[in-house]
Amino acid sequence: MIIAMPMSRERLASHFTKALQIGFYNEQFQRIKLVDNPAIEGDCSAKKALLELIIQQGTDIVLVQNIGERMLGKLLDAGISVSKGSASQTVATLLAQTADLNLRLTDASQGRASLKHAAKGGCCHSTGDGCGCSGKAKAAPCSTRLISTPAVQVKLDKSVHYAGFRPLVNK
Repeated sequence: MIIAMPMSRERLASHFTKALQIGFYNEQFQRIKLVDNPAIEGDCSAKKALLELIIQQGTDIVLVQNIGERMLGKLLDAGISVSKGSASQTVATLLAQTADLNLRLTDASQGRASLKHAAKGGCCHSTGDGCGCSGKAKAAPCSTRLISTPAVQVKLDKSVHYAGFRPLVNK
């Protein structure tokens, strides 16, 4: 299991795509990698690079405090769970809370509205400038598609099952 956490100053960043770095942690909550955030520039192609980085690392869960509805929808569509946290909590506490299904975001509408994207008319109506948002020239606006169609249906049960866990042995 790989957990990705957007970080600024060794804490959970307040906004996912504006974090300085992305930390990747294993199932023992040990940091295995710290990468500069490719989305810090803020354009569509930079955000796409962040999404690709998270997928390439084999991420199972992403921890966030705030995330936009479009990015949340893309993570959920990729089969990645998203767990809510607070920058006021320690990294260890946040990582331990990833097992709490009550903290999971399960629909793109739980993210923040993409106001700048909507104000621009959505780049899905662009003239093929290759912004990287994966929109189609004649498609409905991206924000409309994400809100009207649930990205993922998650069965919420009270048990958590992780594949690949090894029992901890006290030495």
